[in-house]
Amino acid sequence: MLATLNALGWTFMLLSISCVSALTFWCFKKVLFPAHDEPNLPPGLGP
Repeated sequence: MLATLNALGWTFMLLSISCVSALTFWCFKKVLFPAHDEPNLPPGLGP
């Protein structure tokens, strides 16, 4: 037996998939292209 989705089901499914995809791409971007800002630390706290 084949189940079909109504309009609300399609809307929820597409919204969910798009949110998960956007979060995945945002995480990949943060990992693969990190910010080049160096923290402004006081002297003497590292090599």
